[in-house]
Amino acid sequence: MQVADVSAVEELAKAGIQYIVYWSEEQPGSQLIAAHFGHAFCAALRNPVTTIPEAFAVASHACHTHLGSKPGQGQIPAALPCFRSAQTPALPSNNSVPLPQLEGMDLSQGIGAVVPDWDNVRLLAPHAELRLLACGQASLIAPHRLSFLGEALRAMLVLEVRQLTVMSQTPTHRVPAHLPAGCTALRCEVQSASGGCAQVVLGGPQEVLKTPALVEHALRQTLAADALSLQFKLPPPSLPVPIAQSSDDIARGTPVVDALAVTSVWVVQLLRMLCSDSKFRMLAALGIASVGCTTTASFTQSDADRFTALTHLTPAVPESLDPILLPPSRPTPAPLGPIAYNTLPAQQHPSSGSLQMDGQRSSSQAAAGNTTSSASRGRPAKEPKLSVPESASVSWSSERPELSVCTPHQLLEDMRSFLEVRRGRQLQSSTFPEAILNGTQLDLNALYRAVCSRGGYGMGSGVNWAGQVFPRMANFTNTHKMTGVGNALKRHYQALCLDYELAHPEDLDQQEASG
Repeated sequence: MQVADVSAVEELAKAGIQYIVYWSEEQPGSQLIAAHFGHAFCAALRNPVTTIPEAFAVASHACHTHLGSKPGQGQIPAALPCFRSAQTPALPSNNSVPLPQLEGMDLSQGIGAVVPDWDNVRLLAPHAELRLLACGQASLIAPHRLSFLGEALRAMLVLEVRQLTVMSQTPTHRVPAHLPAGCTALRCEVQSASGGCAQVVLGGPQEVLKTPALVEHALRQTLAADALSLQFKLPPPSLPVPIAQSSDDIARGTPVVDALAVTSVWVVQLLRMLCSDSKFRMLAALGIASVGCTTTASFTQSDADRFTALTHLTPAVPESLDPILLPPSRPTPAPLGPIAYNTLPAQQHPSSGSLQMDGQRSSSQAAAGNTTSSASRGRPAKEPKLSVPESASVSWSSERPELSVCTPHQLLEDMRSFLEVRRGRQLQSSTFPEAILNGTQLDLNALYRAVCSRGGYGMGSGVNWAGQVFPRMANFTNTHKMTGVGNALKRHYQALCLDYELAHPEDLDQQEASG
């Protein structure tokens, strides 16, 4: 650990040193925290595409996770180092994917401006549950700490895929029915920057998918965006917090707790392969002891000693599970059963988006972490858990009037604009929403209004999806023979409406909500 005064840092900067990471004399920190930061910092830099500001941001999030940092003004641990550079430390986003080099094409205005139908290219990524064992006590299973860990994991995934290599691609036997007309699909095996592999399906126009460089860039862009949808789930207040356990076979006896996340199948594949690689250090540096049944091969005795020591710096049980789960104006949802989950984002952390630079606080582009409330931990889900990607770096503001006077067209356009920002790609007005129910396009306007009129998604069992919501939609017919329509509507609402509802609490019928 290097402690430096301001004059020494200035001398280094004048000598042309572009990046300076140091501990100030006023806040020297400790050897333990410096070692934890250093391991995460160096582990991030082992990835050849990681920049030093990105590595600093990832290492800071690793420290926030295991030091129990809380959101709020001035909550950055004094022990963290300072960063002197013209660049601001920031976690990587899907906007960091470099443009491809295409002969004869000027991509300065964006690839969509020169490649026809680029907006119809999409990743077909089924969702999956991800079980992790994380080093720490039960206090790790708290919104603010899991959120820091989630941000670091998402950043790691973006760094892995933003310059991936396509190893093979073959046409699928059948084209998925929900792709636009004239599209085809490729099953691709990709290799990440650190050598991990995964299989994904990419759909899009034939003219686009026949160009290898465009396929590779599309996969980099869509996988980076999809990586940002990883979300941890919290046990509901009615269930006990998972207890820390230890085993000589896992993390060399370090106390670990069970954590559950929602992500995509390709992420689970990639993490398992990286977890089994003894040269890949990032998972061990973040305190991930295992991914599913695969233990982290790079976890050393030094890691075990460090994380065991860090557990003594934080309380054994979390102070609370619910302050960050729900905005204070929203009612507490009723239990939804084992297959229905609330996807409620935690508040953004000022501390996670603000890192010390020469003793000052400065804004970072780190994405906010999401946590969700789980009604059943450790059991396989009976239906896919839908997660919504994080907000992109561009801002969004609603332009529609009050819901009671808003036309269906105004509502759908506003929702489409919102989802474009959340997903980082354009959605066509003519085909939005692309979901199909009972043989026709999903009546998203009626679905949203019906749920809001009953107090919103948070009302849980107070929303009768099949008996009250479905009959108000254009998809309903008296002779329909659909089974499981209630679950289908909940999934559509989670994927398309839930975050929009959270951004518009004024849309909810408060009389219903309070009842």
